[in-house]
Amino acid sequence: MKRLIIFILTAISLQTFGQGTEERILYVVDSIAIIEDPEEDDGELLETDIETLTVITNKAEIAKFGHEDLDKIVFIITKEYNKRLDDIKNIPTVKQMERKGGRWYLKDSQTPYSGRFIDYFINGKKQGEGILKDGLVEGLRTVYYQNGSTSYFRHYSNGLENGESKEFFQNGRIHQEGIFKNGKEDGLWKEWYSTGQLKRQMEFKEGEPMPTKDDEKFHKYLSNGIKLSREENFQGAVRTLNKAIELNSNYSDAYFHRGTAYLYDFKFDEAIRDYDKAIELEPFYMESLSNRAFARLRKYEFKNSQTLHMENGVTVLASKEKVEIPKEEQEKICSDLNAGHSLGDKKPMIIETITKYCQ
Repeated sequence: MKRLIIFILTAISLQTFGQGTEERILYVVDSIAIIEDPEEDDGELLETDIETLTVITNKAEIAKFGHEDLDKIVFIITKEYNKRLDDIKNIPTVKQMERKGGRWYLKDSQTPYSGRFIDYFINGKKQGEGILKDGLVEGLRTVYYQNGSTSYFRHYSNGLENGESKEFFQNGRIHQEGIFKNGKEDGLWKEWYSTGQLKRQMEFKEGEPMPTKDDEKFHKYLSNGIKLSREENFQGAVRTLNKAIELNSNYSDAYFHRGTAYLYDFKFDEAIRDYDKAIELEPFYMESLSNRAFARLRKYEFKNSQTLHMENGVTVLASKEKVEIPKEEQEKICSDLNAGHSLGDKKPMIIETITKYCQ
């Protein structure tokens, strides 16, 4: 079995199971056995979300569930599950299904599933819902954020996107909308910032973008700038992204990528200014929030640092292990890290830095 961690943020954490551990434990949350690590999108389970927690260690009892090799089964019922009506509890989730030949089957069933399905976050809140017909999505499919607001909805025919599609930010503002035809974008698609300002629009024909000459030129500079940055040609990346920004000064991604080139080139003030602009345009820009925090942090880690060597235009500096950061700057760093984390940036580096500087 793969390792499972159920997050308890108050003070304690549930145990884990997996290869190499002394105890072999199976978690069953709201009648669903958790066999694999939950996806990041499955959310977190807090102690306050739990209605009941039952631990079975008796080998004879464990054997009744067909898991003689286990040391322990932990049954968890969430408060959200406890609120559901019985007819809702009887509607399956895709976690009770398996996909064969592109169609969804209830486990141990020989025929594709037809009917309603509802998916849930690990804390029991609704994650998404829709209808399957012969194992394929049919009609309206809706997915939600953990706060209950709609993340997106799409219409399907015979398992393919067909018709109107809309995506939303967590604040409820529209993010993107357009039409699918036989699983491909078709017609005019529009994308907005969470502020309500239009970010871009593009015509599609059977899934192929039909950019204007100006759009084509802009995206060529943008993609080339990103490529140069990945090749560690940071100065070349900045020059190329400058040209992209001259063509379109209201595109947040251009400022983000130029800021990242500055960050890796140890030009921290320039990086912060670009991240500021990206976040001004898109306040929910998770990567810009996290990177702005690290640009501020690196500014102090590498302050008065010694150059170790330079190679192919890349400078390697020695950073300090112990860093003194002014309180006002530390508050800004922690504010950005926590904001990025709340938007979904759960990388170990983010969590470690929050633990080190913000707790």
